[in-house]
Amino acid sequence: MPASETDFDLRPSSQSAFGMGEFTFADVGNLEHCIKYLNQTLVTFGFPASLDLFANDPVSVARTCNCMYALIQQRQRDVEFRESANEQRQRLLSDITRLEAKVERLEGQIQVKDREIATITRTEAKSTATFKAQIEKLQQERDEFQRMVIGNQQVRTQQIHETKKKEKEYMKLQERLNQVLNEKKKESRSGMEIMNLLQKEGRQRGTWNGKKADNDFYKKIVDAYETKNQELMQENGDLKALLRSMQVDMRDFINAPNGLSKVSAAVNEGADADPARSPFGGRTDVFDLPFHMARDKIEESLRTKMASIKERMVQLQDAQKGAEVTSEATERELELEAQLVEARSIIQEQASIMSKHIAKSERPRNLNGHFNSSREGGMQLNEADEFWPIWSWLTDEKMNIWYDYVYLLL
Repeated sequence: MPASETDFDLRPSSQSAFGMGEFTFADVGNLEHCIKYLNQTLVTFGFPASLDLFANDPVSVARTCNCMYALIQQRQRDVEFRESANEQRQRLLSDITRLEAKVERLEGQIQVKDREIATITRTEAKSTATFKAQIEKLQQERDEFQRMVIGNQQVRTQQIHETKKKEKEYMKLQERLNQVLNEKKKESRSGMEIMNLLQKEGRQRGTWNGKKADNDFYKKIVDAYETKNQELMQENGDLKALLRSMQVDMRDFINAPNGLSKVSAAVNEGADADPARSPFGGRTDVFDLPFHMARDKIEESLRTKMASIKERMVQLQDAQKGAEVTSEATERELELEAQLVEARSIIQEQASIMSKHIAKSERPRNLNGHFNSSREGGMQLNEADEFWPIWSWLTDEKMNIWYDYVYLLL
């Protein structure tokens, strides 16, 4: 079908689709050049080329129509793509606005959490300082108590040793006293036998000759008696000195500063401070009196001192039990201190992790990276929410440890 002038109006027009302002692409004078340029451009962009716009044959016209149809289809696709691109752009802009609002809200929450963390950190620092001061005070008290326990144990060991020593001396004195009594009984018996013999010899005085032999016999008896009497006096003096020194040692042992009660000490001092009166009105030591006069006093004093020693031993056993209880309390204190140190290390580790995540969350954000930054902010907030129960648990553990510590002190 031949093309008419109405089909291809190539005259310059301001309403033409190819017009750009006052410039006109084709006119009557440059049609050939325009056709060549169009053919080259169409070939470059992949459209059917070698268009013959001046031909009248149907094949050339069909080719031209196909090319125009392809251009129209391309134009429609461009329009549809532009519309879809505009819609997508609007959606992206709305998403960006919504995400910016969410980022602002999350930043506000992060600031609130930062303030809460700062408050908790200050409280934890104050509590740590208080705990440290209390632990140091308790350590000092524990060291002092351990020194007291060690001193009491040493004193107790020394007193037990001295008590055993005094008991051995007391047993020796009792044995020696029994020996002395037995010897006195034997001497009294031998004296009675000598007197009986003298009486028998006196009856036979008429038949007894030799006054010199009689005097020698009496002299031997008197010398033997005096020698035995001196030995007994010396032995008696030694026993008195030993009893006196033993009494002084027992008094010092019983009246020690960390020893028995004031009542027992007063009883012992009263028993020792009341010496018997001599027949001449003066005061003398109880051990200087005859045995039959001082026996009751000595036995009473020894019984009183033995009772005081038994009471002292009971007190030392009670003190040892108290020391064992205190050692158990000390072990409990050490266990609580270990738990406190472990909890403190966990708290410091969690605080360092949270500070690292907070430092990461404070990096500058730009508009192109809103998606990534908002996603990272959400992850950090989720991690902070995961760490928050751990922080609460650690705080509860610290309070439980503190309650156990106070209960142990009470």
